[in-house]
Amino acid sequence: MTRFVLSAARVVPTLGLSVWCLAALAYAPSGPSTQTVALAGGAGGAMAIAMVAARRAASTARRWAARAGLAGAWITTVGWFLWVPPPSDADWLPECAEAPTVEWGEGTVTVRGIRDFDYRTSDTDAEPRWADRTFDLDRIRTADLFFSSWGPKLICHTFVSFGFEQPDGGMEHVAVSIEVRKRRGQSYSAIGGMFRQFTLAYVWATEHDVVGVRAKFRGEDLRRYRLAMPPDEVRVLFEHYAIETETLSREPRWYNAVTQSCGVDILRTAWGDRMPLFPPLRMLLNGTWEERAWEDGRLDRTRSFEAVRAEADITSDARAAGAGDFGAAIRRRDVVMGVRAPEPTAAASP
Repeated sequence: MTRFVLSAARVVPTLGLSVWCLAALAYAPSGPSTQTVALAGGAGGAMAIAMVAARRAASTARRWAARAGLAGAWITTVGWFLWVPPPSDADWLPECAEAPTVEWGEGTVTVRGIRDFDYRTSDTDAEPRWADRTFDLDRIRTADLFFSSWGPKLICHTFVSFGFEQPDGGMEHVAVSIEVRKRRGQSYSAIGGMFRQFTLAYVWATEHDVVGVRAKFRGEDLRRYRLAMPPDEVRVLFEHYAIETETLSREPRWYNAVTQSCGVDILRTAWGDRMPLFPPLRMLLNGTWEERAWEDGRLDRTRSFEAVRAEADITSDARAAGAGDFGAAIRRRDVVMGVRAPEPTAAASP
């Protein structure tokens, strides 16, 4: 038994790292193709020969040579993978055409490139509209956390929307959704999302755009929770997103479905969590966050979780709402979620 365990301890990491290297070669930044799959196949054959030789070669010298060759293949592949820079210019899909930029003023933040598409018959049939807006940080009042589900129970899409009080007493909302920036011909792939196929995007959009397209044209179910935060903490949260957006506009980064995704980045960016290299499942599985919040007492425990979740469901409201009354329509009722305060913003914000 001990011998088997020791053997597995050597073989499993070897196979795991080799498979990862082959997947990286097959996917590559441009996605799988005949050439990249052939390259991965050839590399896989060479690695298999090296692994067999490392265990069964006739002489110690040959075994060590095989091990060195295998290690060299790993180092070369990992080095190439880490070196490949994310594109700043590409033939982006229309909804990704503009990357938002941020300008800081005296108590204000101006965001350029806010998406406000007018979707007609599908999520690809739309009139592109981009807006620039200046937000008075002294008027920020609310933050809402949205969960958008399309089928899987353990994962979903999460994003935040901020509310600013207007001089007439009304509210203006702007949503920030952490997504992938896709090029023409690309569609989302969870596997591809782990192998540098997509760049990371902080999409600033109207709620009519980012909520409406998911409810009306993608068939997703959405819930909205009002975060129990005073305005000064909401401001810190907003500044975190603005700082991260400003950084991304200068220094593009790769999206990663495990380490740099919509859920993980909310925790990293919004709350300033120190994220481990491989985040634990409780962070990755954002489809479980709602129930965990209820179990922790951050949602109403006088009712069942199913009842609270049903009250937070805004899907039918979003599908029936028009552009003019969209924000009010999805706020006919508030379900409050308790949170902890985010870390203070860095001194980098003017």
